[in-house]
Amino acid sequence: MAKIWTSNEEFDFENARDLASKLVLLGCAYRAGIFEALLDEKDIPSLKLMLNADERALFIVLEALCSLGFVHKRQDRYTITEKARVYFIEEGNVGGSLPHFLDIMKAWLALPGIIKGAKPEREQQDVEAFMNAMASRPDKLVEETVDHCLGRKKNAKNVLDLGGGPGKYAKAFVNRGLNAVLYDMPDTVDYVRTRFGLGNIKNLTLKKGDFTNDFANEFTGESFDIIFMGNICHIYSEKENRTLIRRAGNILKSGGMIAIVDMVRGRSPMAEMFAVNMLANTENGSTYTETQYREWLTDAGFREIEIDDLAQKNNQVITAFWE
Repeated sequence: MAKIWTSNEEFDFENARDLASKLVLLGCAYRAGIFEALLDEKDIPSLKLMLNADERALFIVLEALCSLGFVHKRQDRYTITEKARVYFIEEGNVGGSLPHFLDIMKAWLALPGIIKGAKPEREQQDVEAFMNAMASRPDKLVEETVDHCLGRKKNAKNVLDLGGGPGKYAKAFVNRGLNAVLYDMPDTVDYVRTRFGLGNIKNLTLKKGDFTNDFANEFTGESFDIIFMGNICHIYSEKENRTLIRRAGNILKSGGMIAIVDMVRGRSPMAEMFAVNMLANTENGSTYTETQYREWLTDAGFREIEIDDLAQKNNQVITAFWE
């Protein structure tokens, strides 16, 4: 997706249509449970019973998946290929992000009305699809981000991960010797506790709540060396982000650090296209400039603000210290 949103090369409409069709097919097959069902060889009648599916639809989809090299057919029985196993079954698979991609594209199809002033339709979020998409974030990017944070705040003992979702950043902080609190919505915490095994990690606490409210009230008597906000700010308006940053300062220790990871407009080649995604999928979200982030942080009482590009320059990490 990053390559699609950052490339300014001449646009190949035919190739784009072909790729889009394949992505939709793969995402729908994953969401329907086909790849997991084909860990063992099965014929269509068996799959029909297992997935409560339509026989004609199964035949057409399976044959298409065979033509793409994701399913293997032997006589009248089907099984996933090694390529499909890597993408859709193994730990850290990227195919798990495709259902979320389908949700995004569904929202994008409403852009003509949104451009004319309609508000995005608010559907209940598919927590499973969203968390699996977030879990596909490259480990290398996560480690680079945590290294950067701890390079600036070397004496950090604990961290609050706001909206931490699948816990990739929280786990990385724990692995570096910190105590971490992952704070997210109740349905998200319930899902990641079991799906990603976060409930069994020493020095990682899962806490349910809504950080768009005054979350400092839920941490009475507690304070943190680092408050980490990964890919949050683009969901909200400038006013909402100002409030969020100010509230974060209220539970930072003196000399504590806020760390924000996002796509900074004017620095990230993804920022402008990603803002379209926020237009389609959120009430007030967008991407923001370095000047805006510096102003929000300064007005909230932060100092020593730094904005640095991560290796691929698609994302930036913004750090600042509390007075």
